[in-house]
Amino acid sequence: MGGLVSVFDLGESPVVRVLQGNYIQVGFAGFAVAYLFWQGDWDRYVKIRWPTLEDVGWIVGLPLLFAAQGVVLPPVLAAVGLPHPQPGTGMEQLALETRPLLWPVAFIGMYLFAAPAEELVYRGIVQGRLRAAFDTFGVVILGGLLFGVMHFLVGLMTQGVSFGGSLYWGIDTVIPGLAWGYAYERTENLLVPAVTHAMVWTIALHEIVLHVLPV
Repeated sequence: MGGLVSVFDLGESPVVRVLQGNYIQVGFAGFAVAYLFWQGDWDRYVKIRWPTLEDVGWIVGLPLLFAAQGVVLPPVLAAVGLPHPQPGTGMEQLALETRPLLWPVAFIGMYLFAAPAEELVYRGIVQGRLRAAFDTFGVVILGGLLFGVMHFLVGLMTQGVSFGGSLYWGIDTVIPGLAWGYAYERTENLLVPAVTHAMVWTIALHEIVLHVLPV
């Protein structure tokens, strides 16, 4: 293992740091499996299928929304005194364009495990439960707010992240939470939020926008 780390220069890789730090997704996966075996209603909570054209439209469109958010929101939050959280908390995009050999690691860790585990809990189970008491609007709003609150609490428990950084993290994740929640209500396909969630971790689209647009 040490030889592989040395050959591929993985020791300080953001991929390895994030994979090692994403213990919360292991917890999500464990909770989801336990809950599903307890409830037994897999069809209600695990809605996944091959993507339709509408699904593909969401998969293409959501990252563009998040790219716009990445350009607009940070200056706004900075203006009100909220600092960006410290690197290494799982929030940063992975610089895979400079290390293409790490894509298989990121694909397995992010696209096949971490993002599906988190989306199964929040979109599959949480929104699945909320549907019993709320309409679509209520489900999306409550689901998005809960998603932001969870990230705020994780920030508070993350070493090196200040209260302001935690609040930044919470606010910054409400918008994706709302977007993924609405997309899931429209498509009823966990593949849509899971793929675009993993894209947020692996592709810095907002940086591409900043390089292309004269802003």
